[in-house]
Parts: sequence; C-alpha cells; structure tokens
Amino acid sequence: MQLTLKFAFLFGACLFFLNGMAQPKLQLSLDWKHFLSKQDLVWNQMPKDYFEGAFVGNGLLGAMVFKDDQLPNALRFEIGRTDVYDHRTAMPSAYETSRLPIGQFLISPKGQVVKCQMRMDLWNAEIRGTITTSLGKIQFRCYTPSSEELILIDVQSTEGERGYQYFFRPQSAQSARYIFKRASGLELNIPYQLNPPAQIRQQAGIEIITQPLLMGDDYATAWKSKKTSDSTNTIFVTVANRWGSARKSGAGSALDAVSTIQNAMLTSMSQMEKAHRAWWHAYYPASFINIPETKLQSFYWIQLYKLASATHPNRPVIDLMGPWFKPSSWPLLWMNLNVQLSYYTLGMTNHSELEENLYQLLERHKNQLIANVPPEFQNDCAGVRNPVGFDDLYNPLFLSADTANRKEINIIVLPWLTQMYYLHNRRIMDDQALRNQVYPMMRRAFNVYLRIMYKGADGQYHIPYTYSDEYGNAQETSLNIALASWGFKTLIATAERLHIQDPYLSKWKEILSNMADYSINENGIMIGRGQAFAKPHRHYSHLFSIFPLYDLNLDNAANRLPLMEKSITHFTALDGDNCMYKFSGAASLWAAIGKGDSAYKWLNRSLDLLPRFAAPPAPARTPTVTPNTLYSERENPTFESPIASTRSMIDLLFQDWGGVMRIFPAIPSTWKDASFYQLKAQGGFLVSAKRKNGITQFIAVKSLAGLDCVLQTDLEGAIHFVGPKEATMQQEGHRVSLKIPKGATVFIYVGKKPSNFEIKPDLETLQTQRAWGIQ
Repeated sequence: MQLTLKFAFLFGACLFFLNGMAQPKLQLSLDWKHFLSKQDLVWNQMPKDYFEGAFVGNGLLGAMVFKDDQLPNALRFEIGRTDVYDHRTAMPSAYETSRLPIGQFLISPKGQVVKCQMRMDLWNAEIRGTITTSLGKIQFRCYTPSSEELILIDVQSTEGERGYQYFFRPQSAQSARYIFKRASGLELNIPYQLNPPAQIRQQAGIEIITQPLLMGDDYATAWKSKKTSDSTNTIFVTVANRWGSARKSGAGSALDAVSTIQNAMLTSMSQMEKAHRAWWHAYYPASFINIPETKLQSFYWIQLYKLASATHPNRPVIDLMGPWFKPSSWPLLWMNLNVQLSYYTLGMTNHSELEENLYQLLERHKNQLIANVPPEFQNDCAGVRNPVGFDDLYNPLFLSADTANRKEINIIVLPWLTQMYYLHNRRIMDDQALRNQVYPMMRRAFNVYLRIMYKGADGQYHIPYTYSDEYGNAQETSLNIALASWGFKTLIATAERLHIQDPYLSKWKEILSNMADYSINENGIMIGRGQAFAKPHRHYSHLFSIFPLYDLNLDNAANRLPLMEKSITHFTALDGDNCMYKFSGAASLWAAIGKGDSAYKWLNRSLDLLPRFAAPPAPARTPTVTPNTLYSERENPTFESPIASTRSMIDLLFQDWGGVMRIFPAIPSTWKDASFYQLKAQGGFLVSAKRKNGITQFIAVKSLAGLDCVLQTDLEGAIHFVGPKEATMQQEGHRVSLKIPKGATVFIYVGKKPSNFEIKPDLETLQTQRAWGIQ
C-alpha cells in the first residue's frame, strides 16, 4: 500500500484528468476510397492464369478472372463455391471427400483481343475491365453481392462487338486432386470412380446445369442474362448445393438455383449494389495500419480484401482454396497449420465476427471430437487428426499411455485450435462462453497430454513418442512440450479467475512444476530428444514455444534469449523447402523476441516474386507468391500463406501476449513513420498508436470491457496520461499499467501534449507505381 502511494505521488505530476473538460477524441483522418484506390490491383494485359487473375467473393461464391486456356480469345470467370465437396466416405480423403469444380463462364469477343485492362477495386469489392479488340470494345464489371448467392457480370459493348458470345462451360465433377494429378502426369495410386456427367436443360430462359454425384446428391449452376439495351447485359450466375447448405442428402439443388435467379431478376440492382457496398464500406474501417512501404502496404490491404472475400459471418470455414477453385493436391481442410494461419489476422484486426465460423465448427462437432479419441480416453479427452472434410471433424486420433509405444501420436490440431479459440474469446470478453464452451473444450484438448505424459525416474514429467508437424516423430517433442505448457498454464489461470473448482487443477500444477525441458543442442531447440532439426523444413512446429504460443519469451526467460536467437537462425539457415509460410514464420519468430530488422528481412523474403517454373537445377515448380498476391505451392493454391505474411506485419507493430500489450515491439530501423488504429487485444481493448520521425507520438487505448491493462512502450522518460477522472495510470520504466472505465479511451505520450490525437497517413508518400497485378 505504501509503495503504491509513493509511486502515485512520484508520477502525480504526469497524470491529467479531464473533469468537466472535453475528452480528446482519437481520430482516423482518412478518405478510405482514395486510400484503397492506391492499393488496387491493376492489369494492363489479360492475366494468363489463376495465379495472375482478379478475384471476387462473398465467403460462399467466388469468381477468378483470367484468360481461358481452351479458347484463346476468351475471358474466363472460373466459378467456385466453398461447400461443393464430394462426400463418399466418412474418412476424409483427397479423392473421396474433395472440393469439386463447377465450371467457367466465358466471354468470347467477335474480334481478336488487342488489349485488356482490369482493375480490382478493393473499396467496392468489384472487378472492372475493358477488352479492346480488332472490332471494338467490351467493358465488364463483376461482383458477388455480399448477402446474396449470386455472381453478377455487367457487360457493355460497342457496335462492332455486339455479336460477342457468352456462355457457361461446366466442368466434370471430379476430385481436385484427381484433376491435378492427371494434368501433371502423376500416378493416382488408388482406384477412383468418376462422378456422372452433368445434365443441361433450359427453363424459362434460365440455363440449368445439374451435376449429380455418386452419393445420390447433386449441385447445380444456373444462369440467365438480362438485356437492358442493345449494348448492355447483366448476367446472373448462381450455384446451389443442398447437401452443403443443409448437410442433408438428397437431390433438388436445381430448384434452389432457379429460385435464386428468378428472385434476383425481380430485385432492384441498385439496391443490391448499395447493400453490397455498404457491407464492404463498414468492413475496412474497423482497423487500420500504415507502414512506409508501398509493396507491403498494398499487400496488407489486398489480403484484408481477400479475407473478407473468403469468409463472411455464418459462411463455411476457409479451406486452402477459399471460394475459388483450382485443381490441387490439398482439396480438404488441413488443420495442422493451414486453417490456423488463415484466421491468424482476423481477431487482431478487429474482425472477430469473421472468426466465429471456425469456432462454431468446433462447437457443432464437439461430440465428434470426443468420439475421435480411443474409448479409454473419452471421459476427459478430445482430439482430431489432420485433415478433415467439409463441415466435419471426423478423423480418429490414435493415443496411447504406453511408454513403449512407437506408433505415431499426432496431437497438434485441437490444442492449437483451442488456443486460438481462447484468444478469440479473450478479445471479445465473453466470460459465459469461456466458462461453458471454451474452457471445457480446452480442458479435453490438453488433458490428452495429462493422460499420455509419464513421470520418469528423474521425477520429471515427459512427453512420450509423438509427432512434430511436419518433420517426424521423437520422444519429448518440443512442439508438444510447448503446447502442454501453454495449455496447463491457461487452464489453471482460467479456472482460478472464474472460480472453477476443477479436480485436475492440482495435477496440472504438479506437471507444470516438474515438466522436462526442451531438448537442446549446439543449434538450439531440437525437434525432440535424440532428434535434431537437421534438414530444411517449412513447418516451425519445434519453435512453437517462441511463436505463436509465446511460452518462452523475453519476460519469463530473458536469460534464454541466446537460445531463442540460435534456434530461429538455424531454422532458416538450412536452405530448402522454401515455402512462403516458412519465411513469414521466421519473421514472426524474430518479432516475438524484439528483433525487428531480422523480422523485416524474412517478411520481405516471403513476398519475393519468383518464376513459378524454374530452370534446372532448381525445382521445376518454385513455391512463390504470385502477381495477384495468391501463393503457388508448386502450382497448388494455399490460401493461408499470404495471410500469414500480414500477421507478420502486425507483429512488427503490435503484439499481445503474457498479459501485456506491446507497442512497436519489433519496428524495423528503417520504419521511421508508422501507425495503427484499433488493433484488438485480449481483455477487450482497441489499441492505436502513431510513430513519426522514429519517435512514438502517442498511444491510445479504448476499453470495451472495463478491465485493467498493461502496456510495454518505447516511450522515454515521464509518461503523461489523458483520460476520464475514473482512469488511473502507473509507470515503471517503459511499462505502463492502466485502469480504464468501460467504453472510455485514454491517451499516453511524453513531452508536450500533442495538438491532436490524429492518425492521418500521408497519401502522397505512396508510390504511384503498382506493386501487384500485371503491368
């Protein structure tokens, strides 16, 4: 008590309360339309394929626009729907339970294409383009209305192109892996029975393509054009999937598709467009970051667009394709990294509502998660192996408490997903959901470790023979030590905070106090006991303790900083398996220990545009980010990798772990000016900050839940504080403790009080040259 009074007295001169005075306002001064127009992707030639194409989506339907590979003079709209999956078997299979293609809508000019220009308008979430031919011009606009199951294409032509053709070309409904392997000349290795051919018919001017499946279900595409003048058409396209929508077997999707088209024809197009734009115009301003590099800045905002194109509330979980389609080796939901990275940015960017579908999936199938583990574990455990099918978590998990076991135990999926579920809950601060949903699921996920760990003759608890994704098996895998440690600590803290009298509390505490440490050699943290990190590998699972769990960090293990540095250095020192998320992972790992310049180096490496097809001795297909900011993993689409790089950007500006919000924790030395607005932290805080000429100008924190918080800052000297009279601040060096009433905002700074608390990017500093697209 005396120490607190003394501390408050020492810093009393630095506290300014606004009793009876107007509370200053945090202001983001930004013309969003103008700002995002500088981030738009622009094409000055027709994109050649999927990895160059423009894209739109609404979390269910999507279109990718590029040059057709069958008709050399046609523009192709590759149609996708996220829930169009085969479902022949209960067990997930890249053949039997795969994403399926739908087909392509094509615009084929009369004349020879001379030129093509396109723009992907982020602010309005639409593609606009002009095709110039030897006979005239065709202008088009394409968007997917946010609340509809539609793709709309508006087309206008000059007189010379009045006879252009447009039509839908269905694609045979075969496994995406089957198509990919056939096209690549690879062996299938398993027998695969083709689905039946599509059935095409007309009804009241609507073309209907019904695709039956071997299971007896179907999905259907329907389209119709509406001519508004001699030169203009609006084309309505939809895809219906009764099995995906209702998860009930049965045909009849064509009825739904026709109904959607008929209803759309009766709907005001201006109202549909207005609603669509209103959704997107409300989406972007939820948060903001500004960094002093055009390439990175544009990339970030294109990924925010991509995320909202790939998911909306109450839409399916994002798989490796999103709402677009391309043949792929990975046509399921991979949950040992891919799904997690796809969602790793949404919560921090204040878009928690777009994360909900992932956690709704867990809750919807929580009984299946229990059934996945062996019967002797089902009283207190749950889990799932990787991968899984659409809206399903069936994939049984082998577990054993036998210390002599040498069969693979692959645990990562549910512990990592529940870690994310917990962070999501702590940002929205829903204690009822924490008690009734999150905590029980975490308890089962992490009790797997309690059940399989054993106490050795040394008195310590050990992780048995388990898998380290995607490297291999070992005793004492560092991945599982990190997950178990984080899980037990979080369960204990949650139970104590919510006053839950959990019978496992004493056991969790005992294990934590006596858990065997990570295995270490001259290169740092090993895969596990007796297994060094000795070959190049993309997955940083052995370093999870540093990131994303932050269980080994500068606060609790500052003396182990050399170990962390050595471990991260060795991870990237072995050249090979150079996938995009390897480098974004390295960036976030370096950022976690405050090494901004090293993080910046690997962030930039993740965004290097490389030739997709390399000359020997390089691999024939090179993993690389692509001109439209997608990612080609040797010609396979993997949605999550570019998103992971945006998380790395945020990690340079803001981190939230260990009960402390960290402001500019790993800022690169070259970033003299940077700012962010309303990034969301655990405890229900919206955090904003501005840095200019290498100095932090101010930090603003808004409390949505009325809890206390702690900030780690780079502010030098006595910190001043502005806020309502109920708020308080205490400073200890660079660390600041704040008490903020619910709904209130406080500001901290050093030196002279800023004339305003405004975040305003200098739009003139953004280079006019586009970093992405095809010029």
